[in-house]
Amino acid sequence: MQGKQWIVVRCRACRICHGSNGNYKKCPHCGNVIGENAEIVSTVNSETELRMEVAIANTPEELRDTLRKKLQSTEALVQNSDPPAFTMAKWVHQSADENGEVTIHSVTTTIESKNTDIDPEDLISMAETQGMLLRIGKNRWTLLE
Repeated sequence: MQGKQWIVVRCRACRICHGSNGNYKKCPHCGNVIGENAEIVSTVNSETELRMEVAIANTPEELRDTLRKKLQSTEALVQNSDPPAFTMAKWVHQSADENGEVTIHSVTTTIESKNTDIDPEDLISMAETQGMLLRIGKNRWTLLE
């Protein structure tokens, strides 16, 4: 069984590339609807490769080889950090209202805007486990910091 694949898509309106899990929606840059006739620049097998290929696709052609070498040489540093925890914290903070309260709805809205398939309840559970959130009611949490 093959793992999850990602694609690098070029928006036909603004010509900027972005990553997708295959669910064509809107361009995150200009808002243009990305249809099934989208220009697929490349297909990759991991989020790490996706990050690199999107950066390279959005770089002028004469600089791509240099950028690819630099990205490959620093990839070990990126993999040794903990981007999922950083990303989780960022999304939880973005989901909070002005009082620091988070709801399942606000987390769902944030996750949908990021075009990811992580389950909102999983994200909240991870944030609770990490001590970022404290449950204050049914489907309501407060940020702890």
